[in-house]
Amino acid sequence: MSIASFPVRDNRGGRPAASLPRPARAATHALIIHQAEIVRLGVSTMLASGSACEVASAASVYEAFRLASDVHPQLVLFDFAPAEGPEVCRLLAALWPKPRLVALVTRGREVSPRDCLRVGADAAMLIDHVNRDTFLTLIRRVMDGLGPIVAGFPTVGEHLEAALVDEGPVSLLTPREREMLFLIGQGLSNREIAESLVLSVKTVEAHRANLSRKLNVRSRAGLMRLALTGSLA
Repeated sequence: MSIASFPVRDNRGGRPAASLPRPARAATHALIIHQAEIVRLGVSTMLASGSACEVASAASVYEAFRLASDVHPQLVLFDFAPAEGPEVCRLLAALWPKPRLVALVTRGREVSPRDCLRVGADAAMLIDHVNRDTFLTLIRRVMDGLGPIVAGFPTVGEHLEAALVDEGPVSLLTPREREMLFLIGQGLSNREIAESLVLSVKTVEAHRANLSRKLNVRSRAGLMRLALTGSLA
């Protein structure tokens, strides 16, 4: 997946971001706010295993603010919905000390990276299209002050001055082709994919042919490996 970073900025009193001590990352307290338990558990697991974070989670903003008063999170990852997202972001930005904010966007919502970043988020992530390595890269860059950052969105407006985390060949795919690649990685046959996406088998075969052409991967096994590891090797 691809991550994008904006020009470096620091929101904590004007000190250059590059001077922030890297060892502080080991003591990072993170707070995850999402109604879906499976999202909270998945994000918590990745953070705890890949970035040495101490993680707390909340299903609601109300619960999150109660927790924040105790744990003083340096990093907050929160569900960004079209209606409530901007106000939630502004409320979280008012916490002290101000945490780094990562907006989690779900596929199907009419939310762009710009919607998240213009209200104060340090990063915007379309979680359906981000793998573990991209997720952890984004978190490291955010905590180093190298934001704003965008990851997982199929396209980023040319006037959005964000740095994209390199998605490699996957960045060439359309949203539908990304869905196809994911389902191939789950081991589904063409017929099963057609049923899952409510498409004809011929349409699925056409999408798969486009995948193979764009990624220069001719076999189903190769596509499965790419879907699971994000690597053509």
